[in-house]
Amino acid sequence: AAAAPVSYVELSFQALAGVPYRLWIRGTAATNSYANDSAFVQFDHSVNASGTPVYRIGTTDATPYVLEACSGCGVSGWGWEDNGYGAGVLGPLIYFATTGTHRVRVQVREDGLGIDQVVLSSGLYLTKPPGAAKGDMTILPKP
Repeated sequence: AAAAPVSYVELSFQALAGVPYRLWIRGTAATNSYANDSAFVQFDHSVNASGTPVYRIGTTDATPYVLEACSGCGVSGWGWEDNGYGAGVLGPLIYFATTGTHRVRVQVREDGLGIDQVVLSSGLYLTKPPGAAKGDMTILPKP
Protein backbone atom coordinates (compact mmCIF):
# COMPACT_ATOMS: atom_id res chain seq x y z
CA ALA A 1 0.00 0.00 0.00
CA ALA A 2 1.10 3.57 -0.58
CA ALA A 3 1.30 6.03 2.32
CA ALA A 4 0.10 8.79 -0.05
CA PRO A 5 -1.76 7.02 -2.88
CA VAL A 6 -2.79 8.78 -6.08
CA SER A 7 -6.05 6.83 -6.48
CA TYR A 8 -8.32 6.08 -3.54
CA VAL A 9 -11.74 6.70 -2.03
CA GLU A 10 -12.45 7.60 1.59
CA LEU A 11 -15.69 7.07 3.49
CA SER A 12 -16.69 8.19 7.00
CA PHE A 13 -18.47 6.02 9.56
CA GLN A 14 -19.17 5.75 13.29
CA ALA A 15 -17.43 3.12 15.44
CA LEU A 16 -17.01 2.29 19.10
CA ALA A 17 -13.61 1.88 20.75
CA GLY A 18 -12.59 -1.67 21.64
CA VAL A 19 -15.40 -3.35 19.69
CA PRO A 20 -14.46 -5.92 17.01
CA TYR A 21 -15.60 -5.12 13.46
CA ARG A 22 -15.54 -7.28 10.35
CA LEU A 23 -14.81 -5.62 7.00
CA TRP A 24 -16.94 -6.74 4.03
CA ILE A 25 -16.81 -5.30 0.52
CA ARG A 26 -19.17 -6.03 -2.37
CA GLY A 27 -17.08 -5.98 -5.52
CA THR A 28 -16.85 -7.08 -9.11
CA ALA A 29 -13.77 -7.77 -11.23
CA ALA A 30 -13.50 -6.55 -14.82
CA THR A 31 -13.85 -9.52 -17.20
CA ASN A 32 -14.34 -11.74 -14.09
CA SER A 33 -10.56 -11.89 -13.84
CA TYR A 34 -8.57 -12.51 -10.66
CA ALA A 35 -6.10 -9.95 -12.05
CA ASN A 36 -8.75 -7.23 -11.47
CA ASP A 37 -10.06 -8.11 -8.02
CA SER A 38 -8.15 -6.49 -5.18
CA ALA A 39 -7.57 -3.30 -3.20
CA PHE A 40 -5.75 -2.11 -0.08
CA VAL A 41 -7.86 -0.92 2.85
CA GLN A 42 -6.73 1.47 5.61
CA PHE A 43 -8.39 3.24 8.52
CA ASP A 44 -7.70 6.10 10.88
CA HIS A 45 -7.37 5.08 14.55
CA SER A 46 -7.49 1.32 13.75
CA VAL A 47 -5.85 -1.12 16.16
CA ASN A 48 -5.68 -4.86 16.67
CA ALA A 49 -7.16 -6.72 19.66
CA SER A 50 -4.05 -5.81 21.72
CA GLY A 51 -4.40 -2.10 20.96
CA THR A 52 -1.43 -1.91 18.57
CA PRO A 53 -1.98 0.42 15.57
CA VAL A 54 -2.63 -1.47 12.30
CA TYR A 55 -3.71 -0.64 8.75
CA ARG A 56 -3.39 3.10 9.34
CA ILE A 57 -4.07 5.80 6.73
CA GLY A 58 -0.80 7.59 5.93
CA THR A 59 1.32 4.44 6.30
CA THR A 60 2.23 1.56 3.98
CA ASP A 61 0.39 -0.90 6.25
CA ALA A 62 -2.99 -2.02 4.91
CA THR A 63 -5.30 -4.99 5.03
CA PRO A 64 -5.77 -6.48 1.57
CA TYR A 65 -9.18 -7.12 0.04
CA VAL A 66 -9.32 -9.81 -2.63
CA LEU A 67 -12.63 -10.70 -4.28
CA GLU A 68 -11.51 -14.20 -5.28
CA ALA A 69 -11.79 -16.18 -2.03
CA CYS A 70 -8.81 -18.43 -2.82
CA SER A 71 -6.45 -19.31 -5.64
CA GLY A 72 -8.59 -21.01 -8.27
CA CYS A 73 -11.93 -20.19 -6.59
CA GLY A 74 -12.80 -17.82 -9.44
CA VAL A 75 -15.01 -14.72 -9.54
CA SER A 76 -18.36 -14.21 -11.22
CA GLY A 77 -20.20 -10.90 -11.23
CA TRP A 78 -20.75 -9.12 -7.93
CA GLY A 79 -19.71 -10.80 -4.70
CA TRP A 80 -19.08 -10.17 -1.00
CA GLU A 81 -15.67 -10.89 0.54
CA ASP A 82 -13.84 -9.79 3.65
CA ASN A 83 -10.14 -9.15 4.20
CA GLY A 84 -9.29 -12.83 4.66
CA TYR A 85 -7.84 -15.04 1.96
CA GLY A 86 -8.60 -18.72 1.56
CA ALA A 87 -11.83 -20.68 1.22
CA GLY A 88 -13.80 -20.16 4.43
CA VAL A 89 -11.07 -18.00 5.99
CA LEU A 90 -12.25 -14.85 7.77
CA GLY A 91 -9.87 -11.91 7.87
CA PRO A 92 -8.57 -10.20 10.98
CA LEU A 93 -11.04 -8.16 12.99
CA ILE A 94 -10.67 -4.38 13.04
CA TYR A 95 -10.83 -2.40 16.29
CA PHE A 96 -10.66 1.34 16.92
CA ALA A 97 -8.73 3.20 19.60
CA THR A 98 -11.43 5.85 20.03
CA THR A 99 -15.20 6.11 19.78
CA GLY A 100 -16.61 8.46 17.15
CA THR A 101 -16.31 9.29 13.47
CA HIS A 102 -13.61 7.41 11.58
CA ARG A 103 -12.45 7.10 7.97
CA VAL A 104 -11.81 4.09 5.78
CA ARG A 105 -9.58 4.48 2.72
CA VAL A 106 -9.75 2.01 -0.16
CA GLN A 107 -6.84 2.37 -2.56
CA VAL A 108 -6.04 0.77 -5.88
CA ARG A 109 -4.08 -2.48 -5.79
CA GLU A 110 -5.16 -3.80 -9.21
CA ASP A 111 -7.12 -1.91 -11.81
CA GLY A 112 -10.51 -3.25 -12.84
CA LEU A 113 -12.10 -3.67 -9.41
CA GLY A 114 -15.57 -2.17 -8.99
CA ILE A 115 -16.97 -1.57 -5.50
CA ASP A 116 -20.49 -0.55 -4.58
CA GLN A 117 -20.75 -1.30 -0.84
CA VAL A 118 -18.36 -1.31 2.12
CA VAL A 119 -19.62 -2.72 5.43
CA LEU A 120 -18.01 -2.70 8.87
CA SER A 121 -20.12 -4.93 11.09
CA SER A 122 -19.87 -5.55 14.82
CA GLY A 123 -22.99 -7.71 14.92
CA LEU A 124 -25.04 -9.34 12.19
CA TYR A 125 -22.17 -9.74 9.71
CA LEU A 126 -19.34 -10.38 12.18
CA THR A 127 -19.10 -14.06 11.20
CA LYS A 128 -21.09 -14.29 7.98
CA PRO A 129 -21.15 -12.25 4.76
CA PRO A 130 -24.04 -9.97 3.82
CA GLY A 131 -24.46 -11.90 0.56
CA ALA A 132 -22.97 -14.49 -1.77
CA ALA A 133 -19.34 -14.56 -2.92
CA LYS A 134 -20.39 -14.90 -6.57
CA GLY A 135 -23.33 -13.73 -8.65
CA ASP A 136 -24.67 -11.70 -5.72
CA MET A 137 -27.75 -9.48 -5.91
CA THR A 138 -27.75 -8.32 -2.24
CA ILE A 139 -27.79 -4.56 -1.77
CA LEU A 140 -27.91 -3.55 1.89
CA PRO A 141 -30.00 -0.52 2.87
CA LYS A 142 -28.14 2.54 4.11
CA PRO A 143 -28.19 2.67 7.93
